[in-house]
Amino acid sequence: MNLTYKEFLEYLENDFDGYEIFMEKATEYQQNKNQKRPSKSRWNPGKVEKATNEMWKKAMQPLYDNLKREVKSAISYKWIEYIEQHEVLEGLRDAMADLNFDEAS
Repeated sequence: MNLTYKEFLEYLENDFDGYEIFMEKATEYQQNKNQKRPSKSRWNPGKVEKATNEMWKKAMQPLYDNLKREVKSAISYKWIEYIEQHEVLEGLRDAMADLNFDEAS
């Protein structure tokens, strides 16, 4: 048994300031991509938002999988303890600062 992926995402969304950075960059990327579509094929704002949320979920999955292997506990404070001790959020924050979505990604 482990902390669920949904619980992990909620923790990041509430306690990690890089979440906003990711979402801003991902939203801008999706909106730019949408503008390049023919007008008949353009997505509505809800679909753009859904695609942005999917990008977030996919981007955090490898981190969750790695932590799950390391922490081996369903107890949320064990996860938080590990994340703090290993400065996971600091590393993730640095990655968010360098994050750049382009057509190749």
